[in-house]
Amino acid sequence: MIIDLNLFGKRAVVVGAGREAARKVESLLAEDCEVVVIAESVVDVIQRWADEQKVTLRLAHLTNGECLREFDRVILVMAVTNNLQLNRSIVATAKEMGCYAYSVDDPLCSDFSHPATINIYDIIQIAVSTGGRSPMVSGKIRELIEPALKKIIKKEDALQVKLQEKMRMAAKQKLSTSQERKQFLSAVYSDGEIRRLLSEEKLAEAEVLALKIIEQFIK
Repeated sequence: MIIDLNLFGKRAVVVGAGREAARKVESLLAEDCEVVVIAESVVDVIQRWADEQKVTLRLAHLTNGECLREFDRVILVMAVTNNLQLNRSIVATAKEMGCYAYSVDDPLCSDFSHPATINIYDIIQIAVSTGGRSPMVSGKIRELIEPALKKIIKKEDALQVKLQEKMRMAAKQKLSTSQERKQFLSAVYSDGEIRRLLSEEKLAEAEVLALKIIEQFIK
């Protein structure tokens, strides 16, 4: 089962800073959460994110999971070192702290598996998961389908997501039933003029038109 956690504004810790850790950090950055990286050394991209203040970097000699206790408000921990026992110690400490915990290549001690993800326009994420059975196969499938998906899903689809988000909020304020809200959002999605505006990246004009459509549903 794939669950999309709401990590906005929350703190997540990645322990380890190799290429695999960098992929995990990148996926967390797309969630607009506060990312802490703890490692003995880092790859260039993580150092760049730290220099740009996108992540908090803590360099430390790692022997167990006690390094986590330096940080409060942590909701999620990913152990991504190349040491199985160290990863398990990190997971054990994370669980003691009440965090969701993940260890790379060790699904039995993890609270969740981390799917291979495709990030499109930093708005749409598509996941490929084998439930932790084979992360390698998940990654290979991602490599196969990612180019095709990025051709199929256009910028206007990403803008439609932004528009739908705003119109959902408007619908909750103005429409009393879930059925009315669903019909309104479907009408916005299907409207040809709105689609044309989004294809021209005129999101503000599309919002104005969508707000006119909602009036048709107000009784």
